[in-house]
Amino acid sequence: MSTSGDAQEPVRRTADAAAARASSGDPAAASPAHAREQAGAPRPDGAGADAEARAPQVRKVLVGLLIALVMGTIMVTTYVWANHGVVARNLPWGVTGSSPLTSAVQQNVSMDIHTYADQADLENAAGQTTVYGGFNAQTNTVVISEAASLWAPGVMPAEYLKAGQALGQQVHFSVINTLPKEDPEGVVPGLVVFTLLVAGYLGSTMAMQRTGHAAAHRRVAILAGYAVVASLVFNLIVGPGLRAYPNVGHNFWPLWGEFALVLLAVAMLTGTVQSLIGPLGTLVTVILVVFLGNPSTGGVNGTAYLPAFWQFIGPILPPWNGVTLIRNTLYFHGNAITQQLIVLSLYVVVGAILMTVFGWGRLRWWRGPKDTIDRTEETGIAAIPPG
Repeated sequence: MSTSGDAQEPVRRTADAAAARASSGDPAAASPAHAREQAGAPRPDGAGADAEARAPQVRKVLVGLLIALVMGTIMVTTYVWANHGVVARNLPWGVTGSSPLTSAVQQNVSMDIHTYADQADLENAAGQTTVYGGFNAQTNTVVISEAASLWAPGVMPAEYLKAGQALGQQVHFSVINTLPKEDPEGVVPGLVVFTLLVAGYLGSTMAMQRTGHAAAHRRVAILAGYAVVASLVFNLIVGPGLRAYPNVGHNFWPLWGEFALVLLAVAMLTGTVQSLIGPLGTLVTVILVVFLGNPSTGGVNGTAYLPAFWQFIGPILPPWNGVTLIRNTLYFHGNAITQQLIVLSLYVVVGAILMTVFGWGRLRWWRGPKDTIDRTEETGIAAIPPG
């Protein structure tokens, strides 16, 4: 049976050894800390424990910075790729017949030619957003649909004027679908939609963060109510508050519904992806709607001035449909919005169905029995980029 003296024997031996080394001239070995370390006693300052605790923190910081780097890389690539070269690719353009002027312009501008019987039909097509403008071959008149693009009204008249001077023909100009004084550059639809995108994915993400569940009972109804209230607030600011769009009394009510539809479409998409892969679904949604969807809207220049890839993906993502829906409502008398309403409604309906199913814990065997947020997954929320 051991005694207390036996238990202290290793410590005494270590202290004696340290004293012997000290007498030999080794000051470090003579320190009490060194003696305690040799004896296996804990360090009083807890430095070893602090070092072990800091290691996971450093790893977390590095993971967060890596995610930020990846997201930033994706964003700079997509935005610069889509917008750095403003060059027309199959610009929808109407004509009322063949003309050497149009043939000359086609040498410099890629156009998708639509033929119409007369200028009235051409202007009607421009009002339906089928073409960005056109040329009346009988009167040498360039018709420009101003609200269709900020770039085309400058480029196309200049090209026809240059061709006319080269061929010795006088060119006339007619501007239709003019932009209002409240939004002379046509930027309001794009700015509003970007706000709705951020509000949509943030709403779903905050609901998940506060409850610990990506999908839960009544989550769809809650997000729908949020979309209605948030869109009303935004519309009150943009319309009656800032007077940023024309004819507020007439446009306020349809825009309220359209704002809510865009916001809810993004919220349903976010909630569905989060239900499938957890909070990192927020990052996936940001990539889809902000890094890919937003550049594919074409901005104020129009889709025709985007590279082919961006022209292709735009109509299948919420941002392009949202911008086109709001722009056509404001500046084209609500024409040509059926496709946009259908696409956005599909996002809402399909997302609502999937979130409802996931809220009852079905079809998510890969997520385990519980759908709660753990420390690792919180990185997905923390890495949400600012709007």
